[in-house]
Amino acid sequence: MSVAPSTVASALTPKASRALGDALNDVPTVSAHRTQAAEALNKSAMPSPSHDRPWKYVDPAALELDGFVPSLGTNPSTDNPTTIEGLSVTPFEEAGREGALGRLGKAVAVNSNRISALHYAFLQNGLLVETKPNTEVPEPVRLTREFNTAGALVTPHTLIVAGDNSRLSIIEEYRSCDEPLAALPVVELLVGPGAVVHYTSLHHWGTKTRVFSEQRAITERDSAVRSLSLVTGGLLVKSHIASSLEGRGSSSELYGLSVGASDEHIDFYTLQDHIAEDTRSDLLFKSALGDRSRAVYYGVTKVGLEGRRSDANQENRNLLLSRSAKADSDPVLEILTNDVARVSHGATAGPVDEEELFYIQSRGLTREGAVELLVRGFLGEPLDRSALVESVRQELNAVIEAKLQALGAEA
Repeated sequence: MSVAPSTVASALTPKASRALGDALNDVPTVSAHRTQAAEALNKSAMPSPSHDRPWKYVDPAALELDGFVPSLGTNPSTDNPTTIEGLSVTPFEEAGREGALGRLGKAVAVNSNRISALHYAFLQNGLLVETKPNTEVPEPVRLTREFNTAGALVTPHTLIVAGDNSRLSIIEEYRSCDEPLAALPVVELLVGPGAVVHYTSLHHWGTKTRVFSEQRAITERDSAVRSLSLVTGGLLVKSHIASSLEGRGSSSELYGLSVGASDEHIDFYTLQDHIAEDTRSDLLFKSALGDRSRAVYYGVTKVGLEGRRSDANQENRNLLLSRSAKADSDPVLEILTNDVARVSHGATAGPVDEEELFYIQSRGLTREGAVELLVRGFLGEPLDRSALVESVRQELNAVIEAKLQALGAEA
């Protein structure tokens, strides 16, 4: 649904939030969240780089939202393989007051800080993806979100609710113009007992887009979530990705892949929270950085008092392709029980290994060809672990290849 510019106030105030809700004719659930968030706007504070560890390298004040207006865009395009009984992809304004939409805000709270309050206060382009129990979706559901309004604040929200023992794969792609734009996306994944959800996000933002995104999954008993985040564009992409393993026997796999160029800043914060017993998590985030780009990773693997026999792995690897590129990595373990199966973590950052280059060159490749081979092999591991269908794997390889060709990195 589009909103005429004259119906929305230019300042991001509680009054403007109410005007937006009226213009969009909010359903009751969305209206309640918008009202709560609007009330929190003047009470909640921005996270502090000096006090909130995930924000150490990015000051949220960098949003500089003065003069920005809520997005006037339309709902995302969807590409469903076929009409499948038990699967629904519905804009919030069509979802009605009952059912799965009532779980909006369960994973990502309305007023955890000023950024989340801004998201909910000016929420637009909300989409509910729901599977009924025992539904199996054979092919990925594609969601494409594109924003081309300069000076816009965009607040897309994706609520994924997987019914008991269902199977679902989603690919969500974000694109924007090369004009100044601020994005506050939120993704909530609520994975029912025995359900399996694969979620892939493709961040192809424009050169002047600043992104502060939030993604959180909640898993119930014996369920599984697998997430892949690919970042190949955006001036600043700050992404918080969390899995709360609340059900016994549930699992989470979080994979990330970024290719940085120019002055791009890519900043990931992850949380693997083992709340229930017999849970498992695996995490691998990799970045290849050229020019003056920078990658930041801060990840926490937490095992709670009830998280007995947890099995967790956490890795962050960074490849520096220029002398001006930079990577900061800080994996953290918080273990509150002495009964764990395994909890491990590791991090590396550095240039291409000279011994490996020498070995490959000795087999007849040029230095440039050897570097290309090593970089592609380095970036392939998160894709391998993600177990993507072949058509999607080829698509992502092409995206990465295009970014690497444009990089002009020095070995």
